[in-house]
Amino acid sequence: MPKYEDTVPPHVRTLVDELRDKFFAQMESRDHEAMNVAIAWASQGTTRLNGRLRVGDELQERPRRDVLPLAVRLREDGEAWYSPALVGVFLRLRPEPLAQRAGVAVRELDAWPPGPELQAYLAAVVEVLVKAVDAHGGDERRAAAWYLECAVPEFDGRTADAMVQDGRQGAVVDYLDERRGA
Repeated sequence: MPKYEDTVPPHVRTLVDELRDKFFAQMESRDHEAMNVAIAWASQGTTRLNGRLRVGDELQERPRRDVLPLAVRLREDGEAWYSPALVGVFLRLRPEPLAQRAGVAVRELDAWPPGPELQAYLAAVVEVLVKAVDAHGGDERRAAAWYLECAVPEFDGRTADAMVQDGRQGAVVDYLDERRGA
């Protein structure tokens, strides 16, 4: 019986090892809570969209997204619409709560092209988040926490998230513009 040996040339093996080490270094530097949410999205089968990777494709060469504006980072690569998975990971929301907030079924989060109701909701969320990040001095984590959790007296004790769900993102944007100008 013939003996099979590793036929991968040493320079290819070295390249693979370097890519693996780079991948693990990137994964260790990630926010663990965000990674857990991304894993939840992946387990829902929402890592692929029409054959294209969405969340967690760390080995593919891409431009550095972290230097892009927030509204651009939350869009599908090369598309005009917002990614439910990227918005969900940014807000630390699993697929079910995001779908519930948007008023759509979970399966619609992975539709291609995304439905207009979902995109309208995501566009409103991103509009408010961009203003919230500006109002919080560029701190995206604080802005996301404020959006989801802080009851605002001017909104009768409701959160910005609740206002957006009711279609009143204009009031939230006006509030943030006033706070930033004050």
